[in-house]
Amino acid sequence: MTQVQCYNKGCGQKFNSEDNPSDACTFHPGEPIFHDAYKGWSCCNKRSTDFTTFLNMKGCAKGPHNPIKPAEPEKPKVDPSTRDEIITVEAKKLSVFPRPSFDTPMKRLPVTVAQSLKQALEKKKEEISNTTEDADDVLDGVKIGENCKNNGCKAVYEGEHSNLEMCQSHPGIPIFHEGMKFWSCCNKRTTDFQEFLEQLGCSTGYHCWHKLEGAKETACRYDWHQTGSHVCISIYAKLSDSANSFVEANPIRLNANIVFGEAEIFKLDIELTGLIDVDQSTVTLAASKVEVKLKKAEPKSWKTLSIERNSENCNVKSNKTDDEKAAEEELENKVDAVDLNDI
Repeated sequence: MTQVQCYNKGCGQKFNSEDNPSDACTFHPGEPIFHDAYKGWSCCNKRSTDFTTFLNMKGCAKGPHNPIKPAEPEKPKVDPSTRDEIITVEAKKLSVFPRPSFDTPMKRLPVTVAQSLKQALEKKKEEISNTTEDADDVLDGVKIGENCKNNGCKAVYEGEHSNLEMCQSHPGIPIFHEGMKFWSCCNKRTTDFQEFLEQLGCSTGYHCWHKLEGAKETACRYDWHQTGSHVCISIYAKLSDSANSFVEANPIRLNANIVFGEAEIFKLDIELTGLIDVDQSTVTLAASKVEVKLKKAEPKSWKTLSIERNSENCNVKSNKTDDEKAAEEELENKVDAVDLNDI
């Protein structure tokens, strides 16, 4: 009597090929499933995290034993001509952007006022509401309808969006000489006082809603960290004034002017180590700090936040040869090829 191996899934028994009734085998007609540490069969709802229990699961269907061995998957054919071929994997080359001038025009970064700062300012407003007229019409320390204090600007404060509007004003002083009226910053002259007042500003900048009389410059603690795509700077200034605080940047420069507390000013003007995408960088004002999030223009790690600027050496030409410069650039690219997203 010849014993034949059954190849039905979940059976594994040997049987007599001459004695194989239609209900001789109990097996799983489906496929094995391994998902989220669970092991089971697609044909039934039995699941287990233990592999031995999975192997011993009793079949859910009956039928005759199957003596036909399933075909093994075809192995990929190896081309003898490429057997000794050496496959070289090269590190991804990073594109190198030209470094612009430090004096490239600056752009003011969009500012978001966090809920924590709004609540803190609201509490402060309640504390001084007894001495402040129309306290309900004050937003972020500026009264609704307040005129811009820049010479020649007619804009009024209507809310946070007013801080991002461009201001056309005269940065100079008014001059009245021999019947002529004009601004020291431009050559538009007139004898009519009303026409003088209506002259459009010759300089473009940002609004100033109130003059900071008696404000003093002070130092603030700040630190920074980076991810694969951003550099984040935290300036620990409490109760910052969103109407007068701003952060400007160009691809390699950051200029922060933070007004906070009782008319204190913190200024930071640095040359950044790497390049940033100004259009995708933002500022968030919170109750206890100011967060500046700079989008990297290159996928590289920064060794430091800023480069020390030495005015005496700014115009000194390098004595290095082109080969030495190329070697240094190649070495820097290899170091910068580390992607922080994988850490």
